[in-house]
Amino acid sequence: MGRALTVLALFFIFSVQSRSQVPYVIRSISMGGTSVSNTTDIDALGLNPANIIMQRHGTDGKFYFSMIVNTGLQTKSKYLSVDFYNSYLAAENQVLTEEDKSKILNEASDEISYGIASFRVFGAVLNAGAPGSFGLSIDETFRGNFVIARDVFDLALYGNIADRTYSALGTKADGYWVREINLSYANMIRPKKSFIDRLSFGIAVKPQFGIYYLETKENNLTITTNSQAQIFGTGNITLLYSGLTDEINFKLSTQNSGFGLGFDAGANLGIKTLAKNLYLDLGFSVTDMGYVKWTKNTANYFYDGNFAITDITDPAQRDSLKNYLKETKTPVSSFTNSLPTQFRLGGTLHIFSGAHGSKDNHEMGSISLDYVQGISENLGGSTKPYVGLGFEYNIGKVVSPRAGFVLGGEVDFLASIGVGIDTGPVIIDLGTGNIASIFSPKSTTKLSFGIDLKFRI
Repeated sequence: MGRALTVLALFFIFSVQSRSQVPYVIRSISMGGTSVSNTTDIDALGLNPANIIMQRHGTDGKFYFSMIVNTGLQTKSKYLSVDFYNSYLAAENQVLTEEDKSKILNEASDEISYGIASFRVFGAVLNAGAPGSFGLSIDETFRGNFVIARDVFDLALYGNIADRTYSALGTKADGYWVREINLSYANMIRPKKSFIDRLSFGIAVKPQFGIYYLETKENNLTITTNSQAQIFGTGNITLLYSGLTDEINFKLSTQNSGFGLGFDAGANLGIKTLAKNLYLDLGFSVTDMGYVKWTKNTANYFYDGNFAITDITDPAQRDSLKNYLKETKTPVSSFTNSLPTQFRLGGTLHIFSGAHGSKDNHEMGSISLDYVQGISENLGGSTKPYVGLGFEYNIGKVVSPRAGFVLGGEVDFLASIGVGIDTGPVIIDLGTGNIASIFSPKSTTKLSFGIDLKFRI
Protein backbone atom coordinates (compact mmCIF):
# COMPACT_ATOMS: atom_id res chain seq x y z
CA MET A 1 0.00 0.00 0.00
CA GLY A 2 2.82 2.40 0.92
CA ARG A 3 4.56 2.17 -2.45
CA ALA A 4 1.26 2.40 -4.35
CA LEU A 5 0.37 5.61 -2.54
CA THR A 6 3.91 6.92 -3.06
CA VAL A 7 3.66 6.24 -6.79
CA LEU A 8 0.29 7.96 -7.06
CA ALA A 9 1.53 10.92 -5.04
CA LEU A 10 4.71 11.27 -7.12
CA PHE A 11 2.76 11.25 -10.33
CA PHE A 12 0.21 13.65 -8.89
CA ILE A 13 3.06 16.09 -8.33
CA PHE A 14 4.89 15.14 -11.53
CA SER A 15 1.85 15.32 -13.77
CA VAL A 16 0.79 18.79 -12.82
CA GLN A 17 4.27 20.05 -13.49
CA SER A 18 4.43 18.56 -16.70
CA ARG A 19 0.95 18.51 -21.70
CA SER A 20 1.39 17.04 -25.05
CA GLN A 21 -0.42 18.59 -27.93
CA VAL A 22 0.75 22.21 -28.23
CA PRO A 23 4.42 22.69 -29.27
CA TYR A 24 6.87 23.71 -26.57
CA VAL A 25 8.79 26.26 -28.68
CA ILE A 26 8.01 29.52 -26.90
CA ARG A 27 7.47 31.63 -30.02
CA SER A 28 4.96 29.07 -31.28
CA ILE A 29 3.21 28.79 -27.92
CA SER A 30 2.71 32.56 -27.76
CA MET A 31 1.30 32.54 -31.33
CA GLY A 32 -1.56 30.15 -30.71
CA GLY A 33 0.48 26.97 -31.17
CA THR A 34 1.27 27.76 -34.81
CA SER A 35 4.56 26.32 -36.01
CA VAL A 36 4.52 24.45 -39.31
CA SER A 37 5.12 27.46 -41.59
CA ASN A 38 6.45 30.22 -39.32
CA THR A 39 9.22 28.52 -37.31
CA THR A 40 12.85 29.11 -38.31
CA ASP A 41 16.35 27.79 -37.45
CA ILE A 42 16.47 26.05 -34.00
CA ASP A 43 12.77 26.66 -33.31
CA ALA A 44 11.84 24.37 -36.21
CA LEU A 45 13.56 21.31 -34.70
CA GLY A 46 10.86 18.78 -33.82
CA LEU A 47 8.09 20.73 -35.57
CA ASN A 48 9.04 21.00 -39.25
CA PRO A 49 12.59 19.99 -40.27
CA ALA A 50 12.19 21.83 -43.59
CA ASN A 51 12.21 25.13 -41.71
CA ILE A 52 15.65 24.84 -40.11
CA ILE A 53 17.10 26.30 -43.35
CA MET A 54 14.87 29.34 -42.99
CA GLN A 55 15.69 32.52 -41.05
CA ARG A 56 13.77 35.57 -39.99
CA HIS A 57 13.58 38.21 -42.72
CA GLY A 58 16.62 40.46 -42.80
CA THR A 59 18.97 38.04 -41.02
CA ASP A 60 21.79 35.95 -42.46
CA GLY A 61 23.24 33.82 -39.67
CA LYS A 62 25.54 30.92 -40.45
CA PHE A 63 25.18 29.27 -37.07
CA TYR A 64 22.47 29.28 -34.40
CA PHE A 65 22.83 27.63 -31.02
CA SER A 66 21.24 27.49 -27.58
CA MET A 67 22.33 26.00 -24.29
CA ILE A 68 20.37 25.25 -21.11
CA VAL A 69 18.06 28.31 -21.05
CA ASN A 70 15.29 26.85 -23.19
CA THR A 71 12.44 25.48 -21.13
CA GLY A 72 8.67 25.36 -21.12
CA LEU A 73 5.86 24.19 -18.87
CA GLN A 74 2.22 23.58 -19.69
CA THR A 75 -0.56 21.99 -17.65
CA LYS A 76 -4.22 21.32 -18.22
CA SER A 77 -6.83 20.63 -15.57
CA LYS A 78 -10.42 21.61 -14.88
CA TYR A 79 -9.82 22.19 -11.19
CA LEU A 80 -6.20 22.05 -10.07
CA SER A 81 -4.62 25.45 -9.45
CA VAL A 82 -2.38 27.15 -6.90
CA ASP A 83 -5.48 28.57 -5.20
CA PHE A 84 -7.03 25.09 -5.05
CA TYR A 85 -3.88 23.68 -3.46
CA ASN A 86 -3.53 26.53 -0.97
CA SER A 87 -7.20 26.35 -0.01
CA TYR A 88 -7.55 22.62 0.54
CA LEU A 89 -4.19 20.84 0.58
CA ALA A 90 -1.40 23.12 1.82
CA ALA A 91 -2.06 23.13 5.57
CA GLU A 92 -0.68 20.23 7.59
CA ASN A 93 -3.86 19.84 9.66
CA GLN A 94 -6.36 21.17 7.16
CA VAL A 95 -9.95 21.43 8.45
CA LEU A 96 -12.47 21.33 5.62
CA THR A 97 -16.00 22.64 5.87
CA GLU A 98 -18.93 20.80 4.32
CA GLU A 99 -18.91 23.41 1.57
CA ASP A 100 -15.20 22.73 0.95
CA LYS A 101 -15.78 18.99 0.73
CA SER A 102 -18.67 19.41 -1.68
CA LYS A 103 -16.63 21.74 -3.87
CA ILE A 104 -13.68 19.30 -4.05
CA LEU A 105 -15.97 16.36 -4.76
CA ASN A 106 -17.85 18.12 -7.55
CA GLU A 107 -14.89 19.86 -9.20
CA ALA A 108 -12.10 17.29 -8.95
CA SER A 109 -13.78 13.90 -9.28
CA ASP A 110 -13.10 11.90 -12.45
CA GLU A 111 -11.29 14.84 -14.05
CA ILE A 112 -8.07 14.20 -15.95
CA SER A 113 -5.11 16.49 -15.30
CA TYR A 114 -2.02 16.29 -17.42
CA GLY A 115 0.84 18.26 -18.85
CA ILE A 116 4.28 18.47 -20.38
CA ALA A 117 7.54 19.93 -19.15
CA SER A 118 10.32 20.29 -21.70
CA PHE A 119 13.95 21.28 -21.36
CA ARG A 120 16.30 21.76 -24.31
CA VAL A 121 19.78 20.97 -23.09
CA PHE A 122 21.41 21.98 -26.37
CA GLY A 123 20.32 23.04 -29.84
CA ALA A 124 22.20 24.12 -32.94
CA VAL A 125 21.65 24.74 -36.66
CA LEU A 126 24.46 25.16 -39.18
CA ASN A 127 23.64 26.81 -42.50
CA ALA A 128 26.25 25.32 -44.83
CA GLY A 129 25.11 26.94 -48.07
CA ALA A 130 24.60 24.64 -51.08
CA PRO A 131 24.96 21.40 -49.04
CA GLY A 132 21.97 22.49 -46.95
CA SER A 133 21.36 23.08 -43.26
CA PHE A 134 22.09 20.67 -40.43
CA GLY A 135 20.40 20.67 -37.04
CA LEU A 136 21.05 19.02 -33.69
CA SER A 137 19.22 19.18 -30.39
CA ILE A 138 19.06 17.29 -27.11
CA ASP A 139 15.70 17.54 -25.37
CA GLU A 140 14.34 16.22 -22.08
CA THR A 141 10.58 15.66 -22.11
CA PHE A 142 8.37 14.80 -19.14
CA ARG A 143 4.73 13.90 -19.63
CA GLY A 144 2.15 12.73 -17.15
CA ASN A 145 -1.53 12.50 -16.27
CA PHE A 146 -3.71 11.38 -13.43
CA VAL A 147 -7.40 10.86 -12.62
CA ILE A 148 -8.97 10.37 -9.18
CA ALA A 149 -12.38 8.68 -9.15
CA ARG A 150 -15.29 10.27 -7.29
CA ASP A 151 -15.59 7.42 -4.77
CA VAL A 152 -11.92 7.84 -3.78
CA PHE A 153 -12.49 11.52 -3.02
CA ASP A 154 -15.72 10.62 -1.21
CA LEU A 155 -13.95 8.11 1.02
CA ALA A 156 -11.09 10.50 1.75
CA LEU A 157 -13.37 13.45 2.54
CA TYR A 158 -16.24 11.82 4.46
CA GLY A 159 -14.73 8.56 5.72
CA ASN A 160 -16.24 5.11 5.35
CA ILE A 161 -20.03 5.20 5.68
CA ALA A 162 -21.85 2.03 6.69
CA ASP A 163 -23.50 -0.07 3.98
CA ARG A 164 -21.58 1.65 1.22
CA THR A 165 -19.31 0.37 -1.57
CA TYR A 166 -16.52 2.58 -2.83
CA SER A 167 -14.97 1.94 -6.24
CA ALA A 168 -11.54 3.15 -7.32
CA LEU A 169 -12.32 2.29 -10.94
CA GLY A 170 -11.02 5.06 -13.19
CA THR A 171 -8.32 6.22 -10.77
CA LYS A 172 -4.97 6.11 -12.54
CA ALA A 173 -1.58 7.74 -12.90
CA ASP A 174 0.53 7.48 -16.05
CA GLY A 175 3.73 9.18 -17.08
CA TYR A 176 7.13 8.94 -18.66
CA TRP A 177 10.46 10.67 -19.12
CA VAL A 178 12.26 10.49 -22.48
CA ARG A 179 15.52 12.04 -23.66
CA GLU A 180 15.55 12.79 -27.40
CA ILE A 181 18.41 13.55 -29.79
CA ASN A 182 17.25 15.29 -32.97
CA LEU A 183 19.42 15.08 -36.10
CA SER A 184 17.83 17.17 -38.86
CA TYR A 185 18.68 18.07 -42.43
CA ALA A 186 17.06 20.55 -44.81
CA ASN A 187 17.70 21.96 -48.25
CA MET A 188 16.03 24.30 -50.69
CA ILE A 189 15.04 24.49 -54.36
CA ARG A 190 14.42 27.83 -56.11
CA PRO A 191 12.43 27.34 -59.34
CA LYS A 192 13.09 29.83 -62.12
CA LYS A 193 10.34 31.93 -63.67
CA SER A 194 7.62 30.71 -61.35
CA PHE A 195 5.24 32.16 -58.79
CA ILE A 196 6.91 29.69 -56.40
CA ASP A 197 9.84 31.50 -54.81
CA ARG A 198 11.36 28.44 -53.13
CA LEU A 199 10.63 24.95 -51.87
CA SER A 200 12.40 23.76 -48.73
CA PHE A 201 12.26 20.16 -47.56
CA GLY A 202 13.65 18.39 -44.55
CA ILE A 203 13.91 15.17 -42.60
CA ALA A 204 14.92 14.27 -39.04
CA VAL A 205 16.12 11.12 -37.33
CA LYS A 206 15.53 11.16 -33.57
CA PRO A 207 17.01 8.50 -31.28
CA GLN A 208 14.81 8.12 -28.21
CA PHE A 209 16.27 7.26 -24.81
CA GLY A 210 13.55 6.20 -22.42
CA ILE A 211 14.36 6.96 -18.78
CA TYR A 212 11.15 6.08 -16.87
CA TYR A 213 7.75 4.70 -17.74
CA LEU A 214 4.75 4.02 -15.51
CA GLU A 215 1.23 3.04 -16.56
CA THR A 216 -1.84 2.00 -14.61
CA LYS A 217 -2.83 -1.16 -16.47
CA GLU A 218 -5.76 -2.10 -14.22
CA ASN A 219 -7.58 -0.73 -11.20
CA ASN A 220 -10.81 -2.43 -10.08
CA LEU A 221 -10.30 -2.01 -6.35
CA THR A 222 -13.47 -1.69 -4.22
CA ILE A 223 -14.03 -1.20 -0.48
CA THR A 224 -17.33 -2.18 1.15
CA THR A 225 -18.53 -1.34 4.67
CA ASN A 226 -21.56 -2.64 6.54
CA SER A 227 -23.58 -1.76 9.61
CA GLN A 228 -21.56 -4.20 11.75
CA ALA A 229 -18.46 -2.01 11.32
CA GLN A 230 -16.89 -4.57 9.02
CA ILE A 231 -14.80 -3.56 6.03
CA PHE A 232 -14.11 -5.73 2.97
CA GLY A 233 -11.82 -5.12 0.03
CA THR A 234 -11.92 -6.74 -3.40
CA GLY A 235 -10.07 -6.27 -6.68
CA ASN A 236 -6.54 -5.18 -7.46
CA ILE A 237 -4.25 -2.53 -8.95
CA THR A 238 -1.67 -3.37 -11.61
CA LEU A 239 1.11 -1.00 -12.62
CA LEU A 240 3.47 -1.49 -15.58
CA TYR A 241 6.92 -0.07 -14.94
CA SER A 242 10.30 0.38 -16.55
CA GLY A 243 13.07 2.48 -15.08
CA LEU A 244 16.60 2.87 -13.87
CA THR A 245 15.90 1.33 -10.47
CA ASP A 246 14.70 -2.21 -9.80
CA GLU A 247 11.88 -0.82 -7.64
CA ILE A 248 9.53 2.09 -8.32
CA ASN A 249 11.87 4.82 -7.17
CA PHE A 250 13.12 7.82 -9.11
CA LYS A 251 16.55 9.32 -9.58
CA LEU A 252 18.30 11.67 -11.98
CA SER A 253 20.69 9.91 -14.33
CA THR A 254 22.31 10.01 -17.75
CA GLN A 255 21.46 6.31 -18.26
CA ASN A 256 18.37 4.97 -20.00
CA SER A 257 15.96 2.07 -19.59
CA GLY A 258 14.58 2.06 -23.12
CA PHE A 259 15.58 2.96 -26.66
CA GLY A 260 13.77 3.76 -29.88
CA LEU A 261 13.76 5.86 -33.03
CA GLY A 262 11.60 8.70 -34.19
CA PHE A 263 11.34 10.38 -37.59
CA ASP A 264 10.09 13.75 -38.84
CA ALA A 265 9.48 14.93 -42.39
CA GLY A 266 8.28 18.25 -43.73
CA ALA A 267 8.16 20.82 -46.50
CA ASN A 268 7.66 24.56 -46.83
CA LEU A 269 6.56 26.36 -49.99
CA GLY A 270 7.30 30.08 -50.40
CA ILE A 271 4.87 31.81 -52.77
CA LYS A 272 5.05 35.26 -54.30
CA THR A 273 1.58 36.77 -54.03
CA LEU A 274 -0.20 39.23 -56.30
CA ALA A 275 0.52 42.03 -53.85
CA LYS A 276 4.20 43.06 -53.86
CA ASN A 277 4.32 43.60 -50.10
CA LEU A 278 2.86 40.18 -49.21
CA TYR A 279 4.56 36.79 -49.11
CA LEU A 280 2.99 33.43 -48.29
CA ASP A 281 4.59 30.39 -46.65
CA LEU A 282 2.72 27.08 -46.78
CA GLY A 283 4.01 24.33 -44.49
CA PHE A 284 3.40 20.64 -43.96
CA SER A 285 4.99 18.17 -41.55
CA VAL A 286 4.57 14.78 -39.93
CA THR A 287 6.44 14.43 -36.66
CA ASP A 288 7.20 11.71 -34.13
CA MET A 289 6.76 8.67 -36.33
CA GLY A 290 8.45 5.89 -34.38
CA TYR A 291 8.63 3.99 -31.11
CA VAL A 292 10.35 3.45 -27.77
CA LYS A 293 11.17 -0.08 -26.61
CA TRP A 294 11.46 -0.40 -22.82
CA THR A 295 13.88 -3.12 -21.71
CA LYS A 296 15.31 -2.34 -18.27
CA ASN A 297 13.65 -3.39 -14.99
CA THR A 298 10.38 -4.04 -16.82
CA ALA A 299 7.82 -5.44 -14.40
CA ASN A 300 4.18 -5.57 -13.40
CA TYR A 301 3.44 -4.47 -9.85
CA PHE A 302 0.30 -6.26 -8.70
CA TYR A 303 -1.44 -4.98 -5.57
CA ASP A 304 -3.95 -7.48 -4.19
CA GLY A 305 -6.83 -5.63 -2.56
CA ASN A 306 -8.72 -8.64 -1.18
CA PHE A 307 -9.00 -8.26 2.59
CA ALA A 308 -11.49 -8.38 5.45
CA ILE A 309 -11.63 -6.34 8.67
CA THR A 310 -14.27 -8.05 10.80
CA ASP A 311 -13.67 -6.05 13.97
CA ILE A 312 -12.60 -2.45 13.49
CA THR A 313 -12.17 -2.11 17.27
CA ASP A 314 -9.44 -4.75 17.22
CA PRO A 315 -6.12 -2.81 17.21
CA ALA A 316 -4.34 -5.58 15.31
CA GLN A 317 -6.92 -5.64 12.52
CA ARG A 318 -7.14 -1.85 12.48
CA ASP A 319 -3.38 -1.54 12.09
CA SER A 320 -3.39 -4.12 9.29
CA LEU A 321 -5.74 -1.88 7.34
CA LYS A 322 -2.82 0.48 6.75
CA ASN A 323 -1.03 -2.19 4.73
CA TYR A 324 -3.87 -4.15 3.20
CA LEU A 325 -2.59 -4.00 -0.38
CA LYS A 326 -0.24 -6.93 -0.88
CA GLU A 327 2.38 -6.22 -3.53
CA THR A 328 3.65 -8.79 -6.00
CA LYS A 329 6.35 -7.84 -8.46
CA THR A 330 6.45 -9.91 -11.66
CA PRO A 331 9.20 -9.28 -14.22
CA VAL A 332 7.84 -9.00 -17.77
CA SER A 333 9.46 -9.01 -21.17
CA SER A 334 10.28 -5.76 -22.92
CA PHE A 335 7.38 -3.72 -24.27
CA THR A 336 7.07 -1.06 -26.97
CA ASN A 337 5.13 2.22 -27.25
CA SER A 338 4.63 4.18 -30.43
CA LEU A 339 5.45 7.89 -30.34
CA PRO A 340 2.62 10.47 -30.40
CA THR A 341 2.63 11.11 -34.17
CA GLN A 342 1.24 14.47 -35.30
CA PHE A 343 0.26 15.90 -38.67
CA ARG A 344 0.55 19.67 -39.22
CA LEU A 345 -0.67 21.83 -42.09
CA GLY A 346 -0.71 25.61 -42.21
CA GLY A 347 0.31 28.91 -43.70
CA THR A 348 1.85 32.25 -42.77
CA LEU A 349 1.14 35.53 -44.54
CA HIS A 350 4.08 37.96 -44.18
CA ILE A 351 3.35 41.68 -44.50
CA PHE A 352 6.20 43.94 -45.64
CA SER A 353 6.61 47.69 -45.67
CA GLY A 354 7.61 47.58 -49.32
CA ALA A 355 8.04 45.17 -52.20
CA HIS A 356 9.38 41.81 -51.08
CA GLY A 357 13.04 41.38 -51.91
CA SER A 358 13.77 45.09 -52.28
CA LYS A 359 16.67 46.68 -50.45
CA ASP A 360 16.06 47.63 -46.81
CA ASN A 361 12.56 46.15 -46.90
CA HIS A 362 11.09 45.57 -43.47
CA GLU A 363 8.70 42.80 -42.38
CA MET A 364 6.01 44.62 -40.43
CA GLY A 365 4.26 41.50 -39.17
CA SER A 366 2.68 38.17 -39.99
CA ILE A 367 -0.49 36.12 -39.58
CA SER A 368 -0.25 32.34 -39.14
CA LEU A 369 -2.86 29.59 -39.27
CA ASP A 370 -2.25 25.92 -38.36
CA TYR A 371 -4.31 22.75 -38.33
CA VAL A 372 -2.86 20.01 -36.09
CA GLN A 373 -4.11 16.42 -35.99
CA GLY A 374 -2.72 13.79 -33.66
CA ILE A 375 -2.61 10.22 -34.95
CA SER A 376 -1.92 8.39 -31.69
CA GLU A 377 -2.78 8.74 -28.00
CA ASN A 378 0.31 6.80 -26.93
CA LEU A 379 2.90 8.50 -24.73
CA GLY A 380 0.76 11.52 -23.99
CA GLY A 381 -0.58 12.08 -27.50
CA SER A 382 -4.06 13.29 -28.41
CA THR A 383 -6.27 12.60 -31.41
CA LYS A 384 -8.40 15.71 -30.85
CA PRO A 385 -7.50 18.21 -33.61
CA TYR A 386 -6.91 21.87 -32.92
CA VAL A 387 -6.66 25.05 -34.98
CA GLY A 388 -4.12 27.70 -34.05
CA LEU A 389 -4.17 31.35 -35.11
CA GLY A 390 -1.16 33.55 -34.44
CA PHE A 391 -0.11 37.17 -34.94
CA GLU A 392 3.26 38.89 -34.77
CA TYR A 393 4.00 42.60 -35.08
CA ASN A 394 7.57 43.83 -35.48
CA ILE A 395 8.48 47.10 -33.83
CA GLY A 396 11.60 47.97 -35.76
CA LYS A 397 14.08 45.08 -35.88
CA VAL A 398 14.32 44.38 -32.16
CA VAL A 399 10.96 43.91 -30.41
CA SER A 400 8.16 41.64 -31.67
CA PRO A 401 4.93 41.41 -29.64
CA ARG A 402 2.91 38.25 -30.33
CA ALA A 403 -0.57 36.90 -29.64
CA GLY A 404 -2.77 34.03 -30.70
CA PHE A 405 -5.64 31.64 -30.07
CA VAL A 406 -6.01 27.88 -29.84
CA LEU A 407 -9.39 26.39 -30.72
CA GLY A 408 -10.25 22.74 -30.03
CA GLY A 409 -7.94 19.96 -28.98
CA GLU A 410 -7.58 19.18 -25.31
CA VAL A 411 -7.78 22.82 -24.22
CA ASP A 412 -11.01 23.85 -26.05
CA PHE A 413 -9.98 27.51 -26.15
CA LEU A 414 -6.93 29.47 -25.02
CA ALA A 415 -5.55 32.93 -25.72
CA SER A 416 -1.77 33.28 -25.83
CA ILE A 417 0.68 36.15 -25.67
CA GLY A 418 4.43 36.72 -25.81
CA VAL A 419 7.31 38.86 -27.01
CA GLY A 420 10.53 38.34 -28.92
CA ILE A 421 13.67 40.46 -28.45
CA ASP A 422 16.25 40.23 -31.24
CA THR A 423 19.46 42.08 -30.40
CA GLY A 424 21.43 40.56 -33.28
CA PRO A 425 23.69 37.97 -31.69
CA VAL A 426 21.26 37.22 -28.85
CA ILE A 427 17.57 36.34 -29.31
CA ILE A 428 15.17 36.04 -26.37
CA ASP A 429 11.61 34.71 -26.55
CA LEU A 430 9.17 34.95 -23.64
CA GLY A 431 5.60 33.74 -23.74
CA THR A 432 2.63 31.85 -22.42
CA GLY A 433 0.00 29.69 -24.06
CA ASN A 434 -2.60 31.00 -21.63
CA ILE A 435 -2.92 34.70 -20.81
CA ALA A 436 -4.42 33.77 -17.44
CA SER A 437 -0.98 32.46 -16.44
CA ILE A 438 0.17 36.12 -16.36
CA PHE A 439 -2.86 37.96 -15.00
CA SER A 440 -4.22 35.32 -12.60
CA PRO A 441 -1.50 32.68 -12.14
CA LYS A 442 -2.83 31.39 -8.83
CA SER A 443 -6.33 30.66 -10.10
CA THR A 444 -5.60 29.34 -13.58
CA THR A 445 -5.98 25.61 -14.13
CA LYS A 446 -4.05 25.74 -17.40
CA LEU A 447 -0.64 27.00 -16.45
CA SER A 448 1.79 27.84 -19.26
CA PHE A 449 5.04 29.75 -19.47
CA GLY A 450 8.44 29.47 -21.06
CA ILE A 451 11.67 31.18 -22.05
CA ASP A 452 14.03 30.60 -24.98
CA LEU A 453 17.52 32.06 -25.31
CA LYS A 454 19.56 31.47 -28.46
CA PHE A 455 22.58 32.95 -30.20
CA ARG A 456 23.21 33.84 -33.84
CA ILE A 457 26.66 33.91 -35.41
